[in-house]
Amino acid sequence: MGITDELSVKELCDLVTKIEAYAAKASKDKEAEKRAGKLLERVRKELRSKVVLAEAQKQAKCGARLRRLTSHECKEVAQVATRALNDIKARVKEGNVNKEVRAAVAAYKEIPRGPKETPKSKTELDDPAAARAKAFGGGTAKVDPLTKARQVVRKALLDGLLVACDETGKDTSLAYQIAEELETALDEKYNTEAGLVSKEYKLKYRSLSFNLKDKNNPDLRRRVLEGDIPCKDIITWSVHQLASDKRKEDNIEIQKQNLLNAQARAPTVSSTDQFKCGKCGKRKCTYYQMQTRSADEPMTTFVTCTNCNNRWKFS
Repeated sequence: MGITDELSVKELCDLVTKIEAYAAKASKDKEAEKRAGKLLERVRKELRSKVVLAEAQKQAKCGARLRRLTSHECKEVAQVATRALNDIKARVKEGNVNKEVRAAVAAYKEIPRGPKETPKSKTELDDPAAARAKAFGGGTAKVDPLTKARQVVRKALLDGLLVACDETGKDTSLAYQIAEELETALDEKYNTEAGLVSKEYKLKYRSLSFNLKDKNNPDLRRRVLEGDIPCKDIITWSVHQLASDKRKEDNIEIQKQNLLNAQARAPTVSSTDQFKCGKCGKRKCTYYQMQTRSADEPMTTFVTCTNCNNRWKFS
């Protein structure tokens, strides 16, 4: 295959596996380093389809595996991997979506399928959004529980980003791309045990999803969509950082009101010389009264000696 050809999903998965094998030896083997770099260059030049990358990520986490190579201990491998990912990302943004979908359909035919697979409909071929939606769990293929859970998360994040596309006029393909990157970052940080979805992962995605959909928080979803806030950073933000300006103001008002309510409930303290301290004998005291029993019972008086801090009460 020449460098002008388009990679299929199967070819991309095979290439990533080979690259990882060579990269593992690269720090001690110059030949392995060269081979890893050469294969990364091939991926950089031949991977044009967003749909192929999405399917390869779904099948074998190829996108995440390539991203890990950008921090490889071998500087040369890391540099080539970074350049490859940057070029692929730029190419996907600029590429024609319809062309990508049709290229992906041709690539899918090379992958062995089950005997009962439903052929792609004309609507899916003509509608890029339908094809992308299938990559977000819209298809009928059986998936394991972890994959299904992650598809639900990805779809929830996508909904908020699509609102940002409507508000900014950006192409919806960007929303699909950012939703994938955001969910992948969540998975890599919080799902540390293989095959398990962690509590932290669920809590963080719900917080992100809520704030991305918040009608009063257009600035947050715009900044995420346009890349002003990197995915790896926003997944660590606190609830306060994610909140809209209006919600932050509301929270401040609630805190002020709670403080006022607490102060209103506090008893009135008065000074008096009517009580004699049984400890030091002085008559320098403060006191307040509270209803500690039923309403028809006398109030309880609490006394504090200001000289020795002795405290007592009586009814």
